[in-house]
Amino acid sequence: MNDPFAEPVPDEADEADGSVDGASAYDEMVALHEEQLAVARVSAIAAGRRKGGVAGAAMAGAMMAVAEIYEGPPKEDAPVTVEASSDPTDIDRDGVDVTVGEVDVSSPPLARLDPVVGDQRKRPQI
Repeated sequence: MNDPFAEPVPDEADEADGSVDGASAYDEMVALHEEQLAVARVSAIAAGRRKGGVAGAAMAGAMMAVAEIYEGPPKEDAPVTVEASSDPTDIDRDGVDVTVGEVDVSSPPLARLDPVVGDQRKRPQI
């Protein structure tokens, strides 16, 4: 029986000739993950049946269905990397100077305020 928690191992034939491209290797990994997930689900339902009979198996299946509905379909989040040629400007200190099309937009930096220390509503101690 396949271990549902084992690390996926690439085929030796795939490594030898390098014929598997990135997309098909990804598809194989997804298929392997789905197979492992199906084995884990069957195992959970079997455990529910051993512990609680048919009602336990039904409850285990229902909980997996509710979890799938709650979590929704898997999202393919790709990491976002932004590269810049310089450090970002500090608009609080330098202000803003932007040109949009033929329009120049500028704003001076805001005046710095002294920090508020303590609560002004309290009476002074005598």
